[in-house]
Amino acid sequence: MNSFIRNVAVASIATVAIVSLAACASGASASSDSSKKSTVYFGVSAAETGPYAAYGEQFKEAFDLAVEQVNAKGGINGHPVALKYEDSQSDPKQSVAVAQKFVQDSSISLVFGDYSSAASIPASPIYTAGKLVQYGFNNSNPDFTLKGSEYQWSTSVTTNSTYEWEADYIKKQGIKSVGVTYLDTADWGIPAYAAFKAEAKKIGLKITDAEGVLDSSDDYRPSLSNAVAGNPQAFVHIGYGPDAAKIVTQLRAIGYKGKFYGGQDEQSFDGTADATGSIAGAEFLETNPAKNVASFVKAFKKKYPSETDVTGFEAGAYDALNVAVAAAKIGGTTRAGILKGFKKVKNVPSVVYGTITFDQSTRRPAAPKLTPTVLKGGKWIAIAS
Repeated sequence: MNSFIRNVAVASIATVAIVSLAACASGASASSDSSKKSTVYFGVSAAETGPYAAYGEQFKEAFDLAVEQVNAKGGINGHPVALKYEDSQSDPKQSVAVAQKFVQDSSISLVFGDYSSAASIPASPIYTAGKLVQYGFNNSNPDFTLKGSEYQWSTSVTTNSTYEWEADYIKKQGIKSVGVTYLDTADWGIPAYAAFKAEAKKIGLKITDAEGVLDSSDDYRPSLSNAVAGNPQAFVHIGYGPDAAKIVTQLRAIGYKGKFYGGQDEQSFDGTADATGSIAGAEFLETNPAKNVASFVKAFKKKYPSETDVTGFEAGAYDALNVAVAAAKIGGTTRAGILKGFKKVKNVPSVVYGTITFDQSTRRPAAPKLTPTVLKGGKWIAIAS
């Protein structure tokens, strides 16, 4: 009941906001490039506080590095770039309020975020009404772009693609059965598990038991005991890094010794002793010898010497800033110009994919690839094929 009331409240806020903000959209979109080379502002809706603040900090570090590099090379056709940050806590109620603020700010040409699809999707109607591109570069829920308007774009691999790939990869390793836990959330975990389950059924990978869990939990042992009761050969967790860290630790504590598929390249999981040997598909690897990846990693560590790891979260944000700049150089720095640029931009250099070209039907990267990786010594290493 609480979840229902919360969703209704968010939807109501968004509906009111659409009506109130539509009138200001035309004025905000009509602002033109300044002959005085005025600053181009991009908004960032992300968690600065709350349970997802660590991701917000990772994004900020990468964004700030990219802005510094872009401005050192002359900005966008002479216009310097700057970012305006708003703390959404990656919470749907907060992301809606942030969207209202950004749409009303006529200086904002584009908005990055939010961290999660759950926070981004409720805000989408507001950005659409404001004719403001919402670049959810980290949003893997297919619905973010499929059910959004032309103003929603993402450079993230969808959950469907990720977990279909994972089921296929597990089966190719000779594994015949898996136990599963997945985040019991309607906007991410459940659809992700549905994609994995459908692919597993298609290829003959048996799921002995699947348990929905919440990332706010501290004790997963009852669910884990159920999930491994059928003695599966391997275990799969569909979720985020922090909950996966607790799950793999408790899984080992109850005596399960099979391979663990899951986790994310982020500090809490990478630093968990029981996570060693975990396997996941990666979009980005710090150890990739490609010249542009090595250059990015070197620059990142020089700017942030206390950071020992560079993950896909930093890489994704870094790419996103550069894609937005490339689009603005093509279409112009107005809201309308940014949208025009996104529809035309091709082969933007990327530390995640090599280059980025959008599939215009999905508004996501065309033909993204995942690399199988294993966690060793706190580092994700590519698995030799």
